[in-house]
Amino acid sequence: MQADDRKTVIFAAGGTSGHIHPALAIASEIRDNNPDVRIIFCGLAGNIEAEMVPAAGYEFVPISARAMPSKYYPWFYRWLKDNIHGIRTTRKLIKKLKPILVIGTGGYVTGPVIMAASQLKTPYVLHEQNVYPGRANRFFAKHAAHVFVINEKSKENLGDLDAITVSGNPVQPIFYNLDKEQGRHAIGISEDRFLLVVTGGSLGAERLNKAISGLRDHHGWQQLVKDHPELMIMLSTGKDQPNNPEIYEGISNVQVTNYLYNMAQWMAASDLVISRSGAMTCAELMALAKPAILVPYPHAIDDHQSKNAQSLAELGGAIMIKDADFNTEYLIDRIRYFINRPERLLQMTKALSSAEMPPAAKVIYQKIAPYLSDKDNGDNEQSKKKQQRRS
Repeated sequence: MQADDRKTVIFAAGGTSGHIHPALAIASEIRDNNPDVRIIFCGLAGNIEAEMVPAAGYEFVPISARAMPSKYYPWFYRWLKDNIHGIRTTRKLIKKLKPILVIGTGGYVTGPVIMAASQLKTPYVLHEQNVYPGRANRFFAKHAAHVFVINEKSKENLGDLDAITVSGNPVQPIFYNLDKEQGRHAIGISEDRFLLVVTGGSLGAERLNKAISGLRDHHGWQQLVKDHPELMIMLSTGKDQPNNPEIYEGISNVQVTNYLYNMAQWMAASDLVISRSGAMTCAELMALAKPAILVPYPHAIDDHQSKNAQSLAELGGAIMIKDADFNTEYLIDRIRYFINRPERLLQMTKALSSAEMPPAAKVIYQKIAPYLSDKDNGDNEQSKKKQQRRS
């Protein structure tokens, strides 16, 4: 990768689409306002970011990184080795390109990149998508030039910081601009269909997939489809789940794919979404004002998915159910309930529509804009002084 005279911003984001989408939303805001700024993403070569970032028109640099293991032995040394290699790679990149700012939006790839930026006294900012901050952001937040969080609860959980702003989650503009009719036109679904979208995110969710596969030859499902032939399910199984489409063959009114790259259109077109409750999924549901049944991933660090789901449930826009309680029978029961009660879906839609949702990408851009201009102002100077005190 060659250096040039343009100002450069490096993003650290990866692992799941929930970490990549906010980075892409911020990058889009930068590109719209500063088209001459060079934007580079660091991520893992085999992960979904290696597909999504180039597809969005940005440069991608693969680095090594590994999630912190839950058990010290034997994975600790592999974790240490991969992350040290990732730090070294990023240090070389930073020394070569001299970025004006590094932006981390989560995922374990953030660790080596932000560590390298910290070591080289390059200003960095962080965005935390969850109500309860992840381990990496808790570790690096103290010395960040700025930290962005989704709400006041998240702000409280990070403690006393010099520069912290409640921005909300940066959602890509398409989620604000699509309505149900436009979504259906885009994917070719007729207005009379009752469309249920089921997704476990980019990695998938075995619990959700098993509930759908259990519909095969299930009497309750056959009766429901007979009563409501307009019913349709679109299941996104996830890229990390086993590729065994045969287990879904022959299930009436169900379509299956491993990943919906046009997820915004499908979610907009749907009557109801069933999903995990990653932070970005919840933000996208709010942007679309889309009713949902949320099944938090039970093994998420600090149980942050339950906290995310609870926030939407308290607004009245979602129902939360424990992973262990979600099964084929529950799925059939809830579909029958909602398909016969359109007024309940309308209530949930109105609840989400009335909730305040700040334009997060614009809020973040306004704070980082000083780094992108030719003149320094308060935030930029304050960051430089902070870096100097640490050197």
